[in-house]
Amino acid sequence: MFELDLLVSGFPGMSTFHGGLGWSSVCLLQDDTHLVLLDTGGPGYVPLLRAGLEERGLRADEVTDVLITHCHWDHVSNFTLFPNARIVVPRLEMEWASRQSPGTWHLADLHIGRLLEMGAAVHLADDGEQVLPGVSAISTPGHTPGHVAYRVRTAGGDAIFAGDAVKNRSELVTGEVDLTLDAQASRRSVERIRQMLLADPKAVLIPGHDVRLSMVDGEIYPHADWQAEVSALLGTDRYRTVTNLVGPTVTRDASGRVTGNDRRRAGPGPADSSSV
Repeated sequence: MFELDLLVSGFPGMSTFHGGLGWSSVCLLQDDTHLVLLDTGGPGYVPLLRAGLEERGLRADEVTDVLITHCHWDHVSNFTLFPNARIVVPRLEMEWASRQSPGTWHLADLHIGRLLEMGAAVHLADDGEQVLPGVSAISTPGHTPGHVAYRVRTAGGDAIFAGDAVKNRSELVTGEVDLTLDAQASRRSVERIRQMLLADPKAVLIPGHDVRLSMVDGEIYPHADWQAEVSALLGTDRYRTVTNLVGPTVTRDASGRVTGNDRRRAGPGPADSSSV
């Protein structure tokens, strides 16, 4: 049975002026014979993944399997870090993504090309398939046509890694989904996952862009607080303005020491967004 660890916790933020943030969730699964990543994040996650593995006494070349929910850049970009891993991609997602022209909405063109070249190292997964002992693929289309979630049996109970079928708690509660290619299909996928959670109060949900969640009697319980900051050199000195997206904004000197509140930041206050 797997032990589940959250390597990177997602955050439900959206950039107004500079494209998608793509701060997505990445999970690590371990048992006696497998070391598995669920999604891999975007290009900016490379140091996070390496550091997270190193902190746990693990190496990238020890990863046996990488399970991908869908082919958007903020979920698929780093499978190339794991040279010995089998890459599991939803069959319908791969078929759809391989037919799209370069520049299609959020698709990682070069990574899709690489997956197509890898032959037997890539396994194409179908709905309901047990892709590893205790890990099943769940068809959850909408965000993309071939999106899947993964249900994992762990020592602490079942965990559902939703990818962007359920990006955040707002989508789980309301069924209204942001950024989707098929809104009706997305609503059905959210409802499918909701019913799984309602049927098993011990199950936990790892959304694509939020902290770990539980649902008991229809109420949502987060397992952690959000953590998200943006640091910027906005002046001519060496003081950084650090905007905590869920708390106060401060300035820090070159050594990282907090020197006080910052009043130069434009806008009404810390970001409060439940979309991705």
